Amino acid sequence: MTPFRINQVSRERYGLSGELDMASAETLRDALRPVVAADGHLVLDLEELTFIDSSGIRALVDLAERMNGAAPLVLSNVPAGVRRLFDVIGLDTLPGIEIEHDG
Repeated sequence: MTPFRINQVSRERYGLSGELDMASAETLRDALRPVVAADGHLVLDLEELTFIDSSGIRALVDLAERMNGAAPLVLSNVPAGVRRLFDVIGLDTLPGIEIEHDG
């Protein structure tokens, strides 16, 4: 098990690492709720995310919904395994979510 961490990279960019699952989804929501409310623009770098489950995906969708159309929730540097999951569930077809296609 890899512990979940949120690291602020810049004012609107945060790196996620470890496992985003039922145990850590609320941590993500709580930590970034003020950022979403204050700024309305958020980029999550998922390069070091090793695992995500349905609770983690729901947390991402919740953040995007809280942005209320002010800007999309941008997911960047998505690892291949996580990207396959996002593709299968059609995460990028949801309003308010944008997946950067790196490289």
